[in-house]
Amino acid sequence: MHFGRRGYEGARLVDIAAEAGVTDAGLLHHFPTKRGLFDAVVARRSHTYAAMWNPAIVTARQMFDAYIASVRAAAEDRDLARFRGSLSAAAQLEGHPAEGHLAGQLDQALAGLVPFLEGCRDRGELRADLNATQVVLEVLAMNSGLRELWLQLPERVDYPNALAVAVDGIYERIRASSGE
Repeated sequence: MHFGRRGYEGARLVDIAAEAGVTDAGLLHHFPTKRGLFDAVVARRSHTYAAMWNPAIVTARQMFDAYIASVRAAAEDRDLARFRGSLSAAAQLEGHPAEGHLAGQLDQALAGLVPFLEGCRDRGELRADLNATQVVLEVLAMNSGLRELWLQLPERVDYPNALAVAVDGIYERIRASSGE
């Protein structure tokens, strides 16, 4: 994936079309602008985590398991994971197409996950003193950091398993004990 390997500025539509096995005109038919293609790739990357929002998930343990499964799926496409890493840096640049995108995703994650975890707390699955915002931020930061380490040293960092261990540890810390 060109955006992941070369960034937005370095990716050229002609190279992307050639790698995809289509003509420039064919690519432009579906994506008339580089920005349109970039936005489509951003959306595709975001779909990896869509399973987390399954309405059948009713416990924090199920949500964490779905999150771990989503990370495992995301790690199967290293270029897409690299693209996510490049988005983190690019989103900080004024005028970059990624500007504001990750802040919107973080806001969406907090808006959905914090009340969900608070509901799990209120139903007795999680500790009464749970700070749901802190937990969400910890899990997201752990994911970002481990993904970055894996991208730097994939032969030494087992990103999906390291994240699973970390998330399991967070869950064990926040789950209600049988005496609560």
